[in-house]
Amino acid sequence: MKRTTSIILTTALACLMLSGCKLKTYYQVYQTLPVNTDACQQKEGMIVHDGNDCSVAYNFYAEDGHGGFWLTNNTDSVIFIYLDQSFFILNGEANDYYQARRWTTTNSQTLQSSTQSGKSKKKHKRSTSTTQGTSQTSTRALAFEERGMVMVPPHSTKHIAEFQINTTKLELCGVKETPSRSKPSGTSFTQDNSPITFGNYVTYTVGNGKKKHIDDRFFVSEIINVHGKAMVELVRQKDACGKPKGDKVQQLRYATPDRFYVTYKK
Repeated sequence: MKRTTSIILTTALACLMLSGCKLKTYYQVYQTLPVNTDACQQKEGMIVHDGNDCSVAYNFYAEDGHGGFWLTNNTDSVIFIYLDQSFFILNGEANDYYQARRWTTTNSQTLQSSTQSGKSKKKHKRSTSTTQGTSQTSTRALAFEERGMVMVPPHSTKHIAEFQINTTKLELCGVKETPSRSKPSGTSFTQDNSPITFGNYVTYTVGNGKKKHIDDRFFVSEIINVHGKAMVELVRQKDACGKPKGDKVQQLRYATPDRFYVTYKK
């Protein structure tokens, strides 16, 4: 009896220890600012750089950060984006949008044919049959090469995406890695001491015109660590007239185009 009680207590203690050591989810949320605040403004849920020829829009909000852009052609001519002369720049390192990749897809098709033969024995009124078949498989491969140029028709938009901004949690001096649910922990930065600077350098032409460039740069101005349960909120969806409808659904906080986040467990 004592042995059975000891086993039960040991098992219960082990369960408590396992549940107590279960890792919790946290979010590291990054606030960004444009280097050129006059050129880039928030508009209609995006960060937009308006120009005469084109508008370039950004929305970084995604896990690890969305480093791409949307380019809208404001002219009556085709805009040509030179990917082989366009770059995503992270902490001073230029990453090529054009990487000369090649993709191959295959399509296989099998053809089957069959013949049937039979025999019968009249005396016992029995019959048997056998089926023989043959099959032939043909495979066709299609190769696609990455294009070094993207065309944007007049008054339309194309999305260019290739890179993430940051994929790992940063270690921050004086910032709690496991903040409470009610109190996030963070710190601020200036452009000069920011741990992450990034942007896009895009080369394009309007029709057969001269090459032009867009050079938008951003820096992380604040980083906060947030408890996983504090990151989620319940909101009620709205209909086309802006009136609340249906049940509340879960939504992540800090969901603005100038922020992004990474997740980690502790």
